Amino acid sequence: MEINQLLKSIRQYFWSKNFTEVEIPYLNESLPLEPNIYAFKTTWIHKNQNYFLPTSPEFALKKFIDNNKQDCFAISHCFRDLEDSNSTHTPEFLMLEWYEINKNLNDLKISTQKFINHFLPKLKFTELTLDNQNFDNEPDLNQYFLNEVKPNLPKDCGVFVTGYPAFLSPLAVPNQRFELYINGIEIANGCEENRNSDSITKSFLHEQQYRLNNNLPTHPISPEFAKLCSELPSCSGIGVGIERLLKIINKNAVRR
Repeated sequence: MEINQLLKSIRQYFWSKNFTEVEIPYLNESLPLEPNIYAFKTTWIHKNQNYFLPTSPEFALKKFIDNNKQDCFAISHCFRDLEDSNSTHTPEFLMLEWYEINKNLNDLKISTQKFINHFLPKLKFTELTLDNQNFDNEPDLNQYFLNEVKPNLPKDCGVFVTGYPAFLSPLAVPNQRFELYINGIEIANGCEENRNSDSITKSFLHEQQYRLNNNLPTHPISPEFAKLCSELPSCSGIGVGIERLLKIINKNAVRR
């Protein structure tokens, strides 16, 4: 399958379910500030004004939900700095992100399975909950995951991994987040969306101070984003790496 065929199929899949496709702006004066996600910066020289490229479609999609209260999706180029480039990581990549109104994490798992099975009809799914290791920082958690968890993930099915500490994703309701691995590769990250503006603002400011203290790049925090989240209806959302999914689809086709 070629990338253009997959994009067409994804759009047809969500249109058939009455999702609205949202166009994503690429120049942003501010973005959500999450741990270990660093934005690319560009400058409008004429105005000497900085803009930041999207790290995900989330900001624009949540604006749409706030205004329209509808299920929606976007396919967008995303950009992340300070990450290695290899067979599964590139600084620019395509992401599918969708949101479902009045759906919890279990509902989202079911929707995700149906979406993946649309392209990989024989794929089975299982679940794994991480042991409670009481991690309070990302490097220790990452080391634990790379050494103890990832090598033991099954290579012949999809695995919903849960049990991540709350600090890792401030935009998720605590303990209501999963990562989906297929054949040992992370494909998607989904959660029930956090609508507590105080906790979101606190986590953003904490991350901002961490970056300043450690001389790490940062970007402006939108003053409206946390307030916007507090006004959202109950919803769940997920981001899917399109190129990674395509590789698995094509690898599966070769095996057949």
